[in-house]
Formats: sequence, structure tokens, C-alpha cells
Amino acid sequence: MQTYSKTLLCSYHYDPLDRLIDCTLPGQENARRFYQKDRLATEINGTLKRSIMQHEDQLLAQQRQSESVETSLLATDQQRSVLNVLTASTPQPITHTPYGHRPLASGLLSLLGFNGERPDPVTGCYLLGNGYRAFNPVLMRFNSPDSWSPFGKGGLNAYAYCVGDPVNRRDPRGHSWTLVRSNLNKIANMSKPAQPSNIIHVPRTGYLKNIHRIGEGAISFEDMYKGKKRLNFLAHGNKPPPNRSSGLKVNGKLWSAEYFYSAAKAQGIDFEQFDNVRVIACYSGSGGIHSFAANLSTLTQKQTKGYVGTIQTKVNTFNPVDQIEDYYKKFKSDANEFYNEDYPDISLSIHKHNPYDPTSEASDYFRYNFLSIRFPN
Repeated sequence: MQTYSKTLLCSYHYDPLDRLIDCTLPGQENARRFYQKDRLATEINGTLKRSIMQHEDQLLAQQRQSESVETSLLATDQQRSVLNVLTASTPQPITHTPYGHRPLASGLLSLLGFNGERPDPVTGCYLLGNGYRAFNPVLMRFNSPDSWSPFGKGGLNAYAYCVGDPVNRRDPRGHSWTLVRSNLNKIANMSKPAQPSNIIHVPRTGYLKNIHRIGEGAISFEDMYKGKKRLNFLAHGNKPPPNRSSGLKVNGKLWSAEYFYSAAKAQGIDFEQFDNVRVIACYSGSGGIHSFAANLSTLTQKQTKGYVGTIQTKVNTFNPVDQIEDYYKKFKSDANEFYNEDYPDISLSIHKHNPYDPTSEASDYFRYNFLSIRFPN
């Protein structure tokens, strides 16, 4: 009877967060991996240390340190795929197929490759989700099924990568695809003059995480503020009558804090996991104890921030509510593929100073009133 012996090619080790932290080839030093949030930051293999420098979601450079230190600039596309490694001596171009396959001789100096992911040193696959699932760029599919398939966000085809569209989509977590964002609109709008508008623009503290659509014209997202996890609601508000509660405009109607709170919970939002709440809407803090923010604070038992009066910003920033509504309409047949994702290109900031010209826009200038308020005080 013929027997087969098994040969160990590589050992993989994971940390308690299910991140790949070590891969060891027989007879070689351990290749240890270190992460910054969800991104690979450093890999140490014996005396060789390679570190990645990046700003938010943009790859910038790689430092290679052994007997000497060598720093290389990284040229990437919008998907974070490394296309060129620029060293002091000569550039090294890198080519990929649409599904990420590259020749063995291409990109030897780059730690990262297709979509800014680290290729496995043994198989050449990309272990997406920091080691969760192996994507094979030659077969153009995953080697194992998605645990979210077939009834969850993984979709019916448990092995497909980005539903067959790797050019316009990417899958950094190995679970479900996200759209590739374009910065062309931002570049085109840079030359436009700043004008007042009712567009709400929220301070960028990282990128928007876990976007939920509460209803038409209202979304939620998560961010970090002063080291604490914050839940944000973004919508349009109304000016309340005296001694009456303010509300938010959702689905063409005026929602009370109680109704909004119930709808958010129905969307799966767990208020307990957040340190505080912010309602980014005009008049959300107007009315004192009768305001929308005050009522929401009572319901959530969390400190809640609202705004007295209107909120203004510059017209050359997009309205995130409208943009997300556009995405929703486009992908309405499979809306869950868009929501509950992370969007590093949606950055927001509130205009805290009067944007009107007192000489030519005196009426608007003196009517402008920006004031934030927290409940309970």
C-alpha cells in the first residue's frame, strides 16, 4: 500500500484578535508582524526589519533596515496597489493583473502588493482580513468559503472575489466588497469659492466607520473623539416652537427622539458600546430640556451633544447625506453591500465661524448663530 508523507511548508500563528502575527518557514527565522489598527505596519524577519509609513489610507513609503537603513517611496493607485518602488538608485515598476497576480521578479523590494496587502511568502496568495481568508490571484477566487455566505453579506457565491469586478471594488477583510472611491471630485472642487450653505461637515477624527442608514436623509457613523468611541447621527433638523421638542427630518417626516431611537436600535445600533453621542443637525440642541439632543440623552443614558441654531460650512464640500442616498439608490437591490462599511474618503468638519460677509451679507451675518450644547451639562 502506497503511503504519502506530509511536508511542513510554513507555520502560521494568530493573536487573540485573530490577526496573523507570525509565519515561519522550516529552517528560517520567524517572520513577526505588527499592526497599527487594522493595517500591517512592521514585519521583522531575523535581522531584517521592514516598516510601512502611511497617512490614513494612503501608503507613502517603506523602510528596510538590516545592516543599513534604506527608505523607498511607494507609488500606488486608488486601491492601494503598489505600482512603483522609488529608491535612491532606481525605480522598480510593479505590474498586476486585474485580480492581483504579478510575476515573481516583479516587486521584490516591496513588502506590500495588490490593494496594499502582504502576499504570502509560500503560496503567493493574499491572506485578507489580516489572515482570515486566502485570496488566490491566479485562480481569481478565494481558497475557502466565506463564513458570511450564503445568507449574509458574503453573498451566494462563497468563493467569489468582489463579485467579479476587482477594478471598481476591493475586499480588505475577506468578507464583503467595498467600492473604490475616487478623489477626482475633490480635486475638481478645490478651485471653487467658499460659500455658505446648509451642508453639514463633521470634524475628521480618522475615517467614518460602520455607516448605517436610519432612513431617507439620516445616517449614523462611528468615530473617535478625545480617545473615546462616539456615535454620530447626521440629518436635517427643524426649528422647534417655544417649549416644544425639536425633531429630525427622516423619510419626509419629522421624527421625535423616541421614534428615532427605536429606528436606530432596529438597525442594530448598540448604544451601550459608545461613550457619548452627537446629533449633527440644525436645531438639535434648541429648546433646552425639550430639545432632540436632551430627549435622546435621556433615552440612551449617554452624554449627547446637539447644536443651537443652524450649522454652516463651505459649499465646495459634498453633502454626505445626499451622497450616501445616491449610493443607496444605485445599489438598492443589494443595499447591505454598501452600508455598515468603512469609508476613508468621507471626511467632514463643522464650520464653527460665521461664514458670511458682514458688508455684503449683513442680514445673514447677524442672523448666524452657532452654539453647541451637551446634555446632561
